[in-house]
Amino acid sequence: MGKSSPSPPAAPDPAATAAAQGQMNKETAIAQTRLNQVDEYTPYGNSLFTPTGEEVDGIQRFRRDTTLNPEQQAIVDQQTAISGNLNTLAGDQLGRVQSNLADPYGYDDLPGAPVADAAARQQAIDAMYGQYESRLNPQFDQQRTALETRLANQGIGVGSDAYNQAMESFGRTRNDAYQSAQNQAVGAGGAEQSRLFGLQGNARERAIQEYERQRNAPLNETNALMSGTQIQNPTFSPTPQTSIANTDYTGLVNQQYAGQMNAYNQGQSRNNAAMGGLFGLAGSIGGGLAGGPFGAAAGKAIFSDIRVKQNISKVGTLDNGLPVYSFQYIDGGPQQIGLMAQDVEHVHPNAVSENAQGIKMVDYSEAVL
Repeated sequence: MGKSSPSPPAAPDPAATAAAQGQMNKETAIAQTRLNQVDEYTPYGNSLFTPTGEEVDGIQRFRRDTTLNPEQQAIVDQQTAISGNLNTLAGDQLGRVQSNLADPYGYDDLPGAPVADAAARQQAIDAMYGQYESRLNPQFDQQRTALETRLANQGIGVGSDAYNQAMESFGRTRNDAYQSAQNQAVGAGGAEQSRLFGLQGNARERAIQEYERQRNAPLNETNALMSGTQIQNPTFSPTPQTSIANTDYTGLVNQQYAGQMNAYNQGQSRNNAAMGGLFGLAGSIGGGLAGGPFGAAAGKAIFSDIRVKQNISKVGTLDNGLPVYSFQYIDGGPQQIGLMAQDVEHVHPNAVSENAQGIKMVDYSEAVL
């Protein structure tokens, strides 16, 4: 960026902006409070706002006084007397509470906690399996006798391969049936154990609930007496609320700064585009002179001698201080942007060279450093 480029707009002071926003918010809050401090006059009494004469951080404090009419005040007095009587009853009830609390708290005399009855489980398993076995034994005895008779009628003798295969198949079927009966018996035993466990747990839970209900009854009665001691004041209608929107001072400051930065960035973009032409056109300058009277550029060097240029005007400055010019070459061509060799000699002499005719050339890769 050139040294002649304009400076960006100064960012807003956060502390000053926050202080101004805070003051505006404070003034808005005070105004809202004043608008909402509406005196109220009803058939039951009055509710009035009056200044206290005190200030907190420069803000006037107010108090709100509610005054009942004689009839409502008499009701309040009666409620106060009733509350006093209830408190007296509650104090008497505390004697029963103390008596209950004096007894040690415990569940020792209640049904015990449920336990998993392994003996009952095994008993259920044995009973269920015995029932299955009593049905399976005669059934498989009949099936074995029938199988042996059928094999004999088919001429299959005892000990033959066919006989042994048939008996092995029968044995597997029989074992599967007894294993299934065993599994069902085990499941029934577990279900019975769970049922007994649940019955024991329910009995203990009911006993605990009854014990705690009896122990807590005096406490609940005392609490009921105490909960009825609140004094019921007449209800005033809600005060209409007025709201004032805060001024978004911070947003306005930031919006202004954003607009300034946008304008600055647009200017910088235009400047960068112009300065970018300095390097974008550099490669075409030497080619444009290849057929001119000054000879072609050598290597990276570009003809930049002020003596071969015309229509010269300054358009900017590089960061290293070198001025940038708009110009045309004397031998023709479009308007260009670039440096003057005579200026570069004072800053980067190694970037300047001469051709055989003594025309000065500039190596831009060194000149712009």
